[in-house]
Amino acid sequence: MVYTVKKISELSGVTVRTLHFYEETGLLKPAYYGSNGYRYYEEKELLQLQQILFFKELGFTLKQILKVVGRSDFDQLTALHSHRKALSKEWEKIGLLLKTIDKTINHLKGKKKMKDKEIFDGFNITLVKAMEGQSYSAAEKLVVQSVKNPTKSIEDVKRRGKAYYDKITKIANALFGELVHCIEKGLDPAADVVQKIIKKHHVFVEQTHVATKDVYKAMAQLYAEHPDFRKQLDPFHIELATFMAKAMRVFADRELS
Repeated sequence: MVYTVKKISELSGVTVRTLHFYEETGLLKPAYYGSNGYRYYEEKELLQLQQILFFKELGFTLKQILKVVGRSDFDQLTALHSHRKALSKEWEKIGLLLKTIDKTINHLKGKKKMKDKEIFDGFNITLVKAMEGQSYSAAEKLVVQSVKNPTKSIEDVKRRGKAYYDKITKIANALFGELVHCIEKGLDPAADVVQKIIKKHHVFVEQTHVATKDVYKAMAQLYAEHPDFRKQLDPFHIELATFMAKAMRVFADRELS
């Protein structure tokens, strides 16, 4: 089936102006142009637009999306499986946060007092999980134990939410994008330019962790070896996890104690 740009806009909710912009940047080109100059799209382009919207929902910038979907080794099916896992985790996190909000409301109304451990349910979900019945590596345990108390009051919890997590996701993704640029330029992980980016990453990590030398090197090990961490980084660049881990180890040895 063939679709006009207007029809694509109606189906997806993406404005015609935005679709034209995607075309100009090379992110989404029409299947072909008619003799009348109109743009025509087919199923392939619809699915490509779906990928773009998935990546946007996950916090990627358009520049980062272009690098990912434009790679010769980009596989749509693999990307969909990755999106599903990421969104499932996000759904789990949102579910816990909604329960925490409800409990906090009842607590503030004096209906039911919250337990201390319930105040932070849903925050740092990827790291602060119950370890019951699970086998954790020494690196995982060290990183988990280094997590700071994210807030000091129930009011802080109320102020946090999706906007906060969107913000930190964008910061992290921007750092990953800078490192990908270094990889593409063929820089060494120990290069000054790379180490300046890693310093920003360490400052970012320190917002939630006591990021000592041992902790930061343990985190580097997780980036290099843990499948959940690699799934986070592989969409940016297949070499990013290994490159970043090496750069983090160099930084830890040079700058941390």
